[in-house]
Amino acid sequence: MAKFLVLHTIDLSTADAAEYSTEAQMAKVNDSLAAYTAETHCIESWVAAGAGKIACLWEAPTDQAIIDAFAKIPHRKQLPVDGIYPAMVIDWREMKK
Repeated sequence: MAKFLVLHTIDLSTADAAEYSTEAQMAKVNDSLAAYTAETHCIESWVAAGAGKIACLWEAPTDQAIIDAFAKIPHRKQLPVDGIYPAMVIDWREMKK
């Protein structure tokens, strides 16, 4: 299955801290998980809160499948997509062995 890097920019300077409480985040997490399929899902995400950036590694047949998954997530406007890029993973730990 193909892998894609999905980049987001978020503005945490104007965010309401209550939106980032565990309870609020769990509702968003469940909404996101419900949009995933066996073929189209996020594998990992990295957050650089100070820079307002999020990078997510997705597995999907096409970039359109990721766009379709995002369309199913109610809070998607709070996480705008800057770009979706074909990607490969380099496991540096494995290369060091």
